[in-house]
Amino acid sequence: QGASGNALDIIFMVLLLGAGLHTFLTRTTSKPPAWMGKLETAGPKQSFRLGFLLLGVFPTDIVTSIAVGGSVARHGDPWWHVLPFVILTLLFISLPSLLLVVLGERGQKLLPKIRDWMNDNSWIVSECVIGLFVLITLNGMLS
Repeated sequence: QGASGNALDIIFMVLLLGAGLHTFLTRTTSKPPAWMGKLETAGPKQSFRLGFLLLGVFPTDIVTSIAVGGSVARHGDPWWHVLPFVILTLLFISLPSLLLVVLGERGQKLLPKIRDWMNDNSWIVSECVIGLFVLITLNGMLS
């Protein structure tokens, strides 16, 4: 609380803005890693293992998680205040599987189109997520 809490909010904001700037500046040169192509032919076990490992490795994911967790901790909010964020994140992660279950064969035809769109526009999605966390941090700073 007090000055140290304000300093943490400023640090979180700088980290988030840095992540947003990096995402924007590398938007034209950013390409999916080569190993991601292997996911197209991976089995369920390999896909699950790789997905689980990747959730905690991407630098922007780490920065945003620290910012959200730090904001919740700094303001003394209970842990369940992050449940909407966790549920929404899990929904997005499970969306490809849900599409396959719900749409069946049509889902198999739709997923490659979605993948191509995401490859072309992933920086926009990243910027929106980072922007959301900037707003959350700003809200904490102003309250």
